[in-house]
Amino acid sequence: MILLILGGIYGKATIDANHRNEIAQLTETLELTKSTLATEKVARQGDTILATEAAKRQNVLKLKIGNLNQYVETLEVTGAVCLDGTDTERLRDLW
Repeated sequence: MILLILGGIYGKATIDANHRNEIAQLTETLELTKSTLATEKVARQGDTILATEAAKRQNVLKLKIGNLNQYVETLEVTGAVCLDGTDTERLRDLW
């Protein structure tokens, strides 16, 4: 009978130790997951900022290209190799 009681106590202690180890592992996994999620959130925020800046730069370039195309259409001599002073200044201002 005593062996049965001691075996039960030993078995419970073993189960308790296993549960403590499982809880420790789960806690560690949870903390690692929280850290990973926080890092990913920061990275996504950075990506959003970069994408917004890239979109702004693209819009500026589109506007400049549109202005340059309008300028080209207004040139008096479209086949000329050299531009006169006024055209050169306007081109410089556009870019």
